Amino acid sequence: MFAGIFQTMSERKIEIALFIIRATTAIFLGLWATLKFVRPEWTENIFRGFYNLPIVTSDYALYLGIFQLATVACFAIGLWRFWTYGLMMLMSAAGVIGSLKSYVRFDEAGELVLAYTNYPHNLMLTAIPTLGALVALFLLRDMDNLLSVSGKPASTNKN
Repeated sequence: MFAGIFQTMSERKIEIALFIIRATTAIFLGLWATLKFVRPEWTENIFRGFYNLPIVTSDYALYLGIFQLATVACFAIGLWRFWTYGLMMLMSAAGVIGSLKSYVRFDEAGELVLAYTNYPHNLMLTAIPTLGALVALFLLRDMDNLLSVSGKPASTNKN
């Protein structure tokens, strides 16, 4: 009798934890997406400097911002979880991979440089736990039912 109650309480705690991850990462990445409208030249500089893609222009940044905000909105409400959670995870992974030289790199003499110890490179470290949270959320997406459009109602959430 009590085992079922505790299992239900544990499931509810997991749902709350996953919702917190979804909500906070949606806020974080949503704010980053809005920068494409407010500072499109930053997006152009990032794509040129970090990803070596000189073809990206400020106009392209606006289209990218629209796509990212739409993805973040769908993610925030838990819609199409496999696709939106996966896209959010991949966008975050691209940011981490593109920022690797902001963490550590070798200089011209072959010396190791701990670039993350300098501003603004230290801010790039926030991308790592964000990616970790998104990977965990993607793996547990079927349990993310709290305030999720694609979630299962609590009464049918029994395995």
